[in-house]
Parts: sequence; structure tokens; C-alpha cells
Amino acid sequence: MASLGLALQPEPEPDVRLDLSDLEAIYRAHSAFVRRNARRLGCDDDWADDVVHEVFLVVARRLGEFRQEASIRTWLFAITYRAVQRMARDRARYGRRQRDLALAEATRFPVEPAARSEATEYLRLLLSRLDEAKRVVFILAELEGMTSVEIGGLLGVKPPTVDSRLRAARTALGRMIARERARERSQP
Repeated sequence: MASLGLALQPEPEPDVRLDLSDLEAIYRAHSAFVRRNARRLGCDDDWADDVVHEVFLVVARRLGEFRQEASIRTWLFAITYRAVQRMARDRARYGRRQRDLALAEATRFPVEPAARSEATEYLRLLLSRLDEAKRVVFILAELEGMTSVEIGGLLGVKPPTVDSRLRAARTALGRMIARERARERSQP
């Protein structure tokens, strides 16, 4: 590009006097910078906003640690870089898990779309009959593939509590299905 007489100049820092305790002002002054660089680091539009939010959650937690030895934009770029890496890794892992589940399901149960839709609705019905604590744990563990430790961290409970709720949810769902099957067999 230099041969064309074009030199890439770094963007100037916004002329905003920031009180570093004012997270909202930091967000307003730098969210476009974070989003732009998230896109440059490989984010698609559909998850760039997620990266921006993740970055500012980190900023909110760690603002007291920022010592102003470098510019805030340098600090934000480092956080953005790590957030993009983490989200890309998580998205890849999720995509692999989804492909693996879809492949396993397709080979085990070659089901027509209409039957799949009925099964989905049946699962929703069964889940709606569980109390919220069991339903949430079941969804996160069985449908999203999260571990007890991850779920516990998310819900603010200990992993043994997660395991207990998951066992109770499985038992309750098993009983519901057994009752439904018994009812179907008893009908002429």
C-alpha cells in the first residue's frame, strides 16, 4: 500500500476526558473501537456484539486493576483479542458438538421432519411439566452438553446440587414417559 502513497495511520484516541470509574463513558467512547477490532480479528457480524459485551463485562470487573501504564485502547484491544479467541474456540466446540449429535441422531434415528417436529413438541411439553430448577439443569446438561461444574457456576449452586437436580429431572421425565406409554397401551 505504501507504493500507492497510502499509509495506514492509527486512529487517534477520542478526545474524551475519562474518569476511569465511569464505565458508561468508557463504553460510549470505545465500543466502536472494540467492535471494529473484533471484526478485524475474525468475528462475524452475528457475534461481534457478543464480543463487545463480553469485553465490557471484563472491563467492569477489572477496571480497578487498570493502572494507566498503557492507553485504555491498548488494554481494550488486549481484552478484545482474548475474548475473540475464547468465543471462536467456544463456537468451534459447540459446532463440533452439534455436528456430532446430528450425525449420531441421523444414523440412529432416520426420522422424517414431521416426526422430528412432533418429538420436539413432546419434549417441550414434558419439560414444561418439570419445576424450573430441574428443567434448567436438564436443558443445560442434556441438551446443551454443559458439565455440572459449568452449570453450578452459571446458577450459583454447587456441582452436587446440579447432579441431584439432574437425577431428579431424569427420574421425573422417565415417570412421565412411562405414564404416557401406559395410557397409550390402555386405550383401544
